[in-house]
Amino acid sequence: MYNYKRIFILGSGFSKAISKKMPSMSELTEQLQSPAGNRYKELWDTVSYYKKQSNNSELLSVENVTSLILGRQIFYNNDMHLHYRILKNQIIHWLYEKIDTAAHNVDNDKIQGVIDFIKGCAIGDRNGRKSLVMTFNYDLLLERLFNQYIASPALNMNYVVKLRRYFDTDFGENNMSKELQGTFQYLKLHGSFNWFRSPGSQNTNFDNVFLVTDSDQSRDLIHYDDTPVFIPMAYVKGIFLSGSFYNILWNIAWRYLETADEIIFLGYGFPATDLDNMVCFLQFKDKIKHIVIKENNDKIQRLNNIFGSEKIINMDAYDYIVNMI
Repeated sequence: MYNYKRIFILGSGFSKAISKKMPSMSELTEQLQSPAGNRYKELWDTVSYYKKQSNNSELLSVENVTSLILGRQIFYNNDMHLHYRILKNQIIHWLYEKIDTAAHNVDNDKIQGVIDFIKGCAIGDRNGRKSLVMTFNYDLLLERLFNQYIASPALNMNYVVKLRRYFDTDFGENNMSKELQGTFQYLKLHGSFNWFRSPGSQNTNFDNVFLVTDSDQSRDLIHYDDTPVFIPMAYVKGIFLSGSFYNILWNIAWRYLETADEIIFLGYGFPATDLDNMVCFLQFKDKIKHIVIKENNDKIQRLNNIFGSEKIINMDAYDYIVNMI
C-alpha cells in the first residue's frame, strides 16, 4: 500500500466548478417539482401530492424527497409497499439520468486545468509528491476526460479497488499494468455511475459489482434500464449499506487517511445529509489543510466555527487547483 502524504477529497462543488451544466441541489429541486412526461409517473404523482399537502413547504427539497422515499420503513398494506419500491427505483434512476445527461463532460475551457491536476496527482507535483484523490461524486467527468485526453501506455486511472468486468476483452481504466509510470488513483466513496450490481442482486458486495464503461457492450445489453451503484443525497443511507461493498471502500479510505500528512477538500462543505462524514473527518482535523468551498457567508461561518477560519478557503475549486499547480 502506497502511503500518499497528500489526499484531495472532492465534493459536488468540484464537479460544478468544472462543468457549468452540473445541476445544483436547488436546480434538481426545481426540476423535481416540475415534471415533464410520464416516464416517472408515480414519482411525479407523489411529489405533486407532497407539494399540495404541504403548501409548497421546504418538505420538497430534493434531499428531503429523496430521504422520504428511500427511508420509508412502515407500510400499511402490500400495495403501499409495492408503490414505494417503484418510487425508490424511480427517484434513483431520475437522479442518475438528470445528472449524467446534464453534465456529460468537463467544460472546454477547463479541460487543460483538470488535465494538469490529474497528471500532478498521478506523476507528482514539483516536489515529487503523488496524491490520492477521493470523491463523494458519482459522475463520470474525470473518467471521460481521462480516457479522451490522458490515457496512455505510461499513465492510467485506477479505482484503488478491483472491480469485475463482464467481458475479458474489454480494456479500461481499471486495468493497471506494473510497467506504468503513473497511475491516477481515484477512490469513489459514494459509488459511481459506471458501477452496476449483477442483475437480481439484493446486496452490494465486491463479487457482484461490475465496472461498465461507456464503450462496454454490457451497458446496452445488460444495464440499459438499471440504476448504478451510488449513494444519493439523502439523510438516510442505511438502505444502500447492505453488503460489504461500502464498508470495504471506507476502510480503505481510513487506512490512507491515517498515513496522510495533508488533506484538502475541494468543493465539499459537509452538508447536513453527510453528518456521518463529519464525524469521520473530525478525527483527522489536524491533518486538514484547506476546505475549498464557494458558498454564502452563513455556510462559510458554519465551517469556520467547526474547523477554524484559517482552513476555510472561499474560492471556486477549479481556481484553486489551477493556482495550486
